[in-house]
Amino acid sequence: MSTGHAVCGAAKWTFTIDRPAHMNTITNESDAQARGNRAEAVASWYLRVNGFMAIPGFIVHLDTSTPYQPRRGVSIHARTEADFVAVRFPYSKEIVGGKAMSDDPQVVKNTLAGGVEPHPLFVLAEVKASQCRMNGPWTRQDSKNMQRVLRRMGFTSEEGVIEAAATALYQSARWEGKSVIVQYVCFGEYASPELKTRHVNLVQITWAQIGAFLFERHKSHPEKTPGNFVHHQWPAFGKAFGKWFVRWRGDQGGQAAAKFVENYVQHGASGGA
Repeated sequence: MSTGHAVCGAAKWTFTIDRPAHMNTITNESDAQARGNRAEAVASWYLRVNGFMAIPGFIVHLDTSTPYQPRRGVSIHARTEADFVAVRFPYSKEIVGGKAMSDDPQVVKNTLAGGVEPHPLFVLAEVKASQCRMNGPWTRQDSKNMQRVLRRMGFTSEEGVIEAAATALYQSARWEGKSVIVQYVCFGEYASPELKTRHVNLVQITWAQIGAFLFERHKSHPEKTPGNFVHHQWPAFGKAFGKWFVRWRGDQGGQAAAKFVENYVQHGASGGA
């Protein structure tokens, strides 16, 4: 319900308009979708600045040309979707001002257990605006969705290797092959202890952690914003964070940057600042 006023000469009327209930539902859904889009934008930028090449919105298709209908009135047009499928090659680095940027070890887990040699690292990422969560199609082994995305990654043609990798990912969220690693990553506002218990190698990265990392990246490499210049080629979130940093770099720290990213996901544009 909303209230308005109308004035005609000296007279003034107050009126109310009843807003249909379905309009509130539409608004709530659009707000949630907007938060989800901003969350994906933050995750995309984080992967990008850590040397990953990412495919957003990776669809795992049905095996039929008609939608799957589990019940009357419900049509499903894809088996599932991954918010990102990404790969980072073992010797990826960026040298600026004569020194290499330090990528985030929270996500660049590209060595085998007990090893030191880096390997190609594939990431299957799920993004949530709130708590980290793994969607059902990526946890139900009988659906075999993991095998489908592993085949598209293309690091092997051997079905036995694909089955072994899928089993490890379903069970622990990480597979280490002889020459490649596949890691499941969840992005969200806060981590899920329950998920970590079920999938011991799952990587969960929060908006606060991303903010702290980006602050240190910009602080350590002022060449990224020469003369307080924010590159117009950067995507919306990259520009928003860059503008925040050049405005506050002398007064704010990693905790403020963490809060900025959290607010950006929830409120957009200026990060609620």
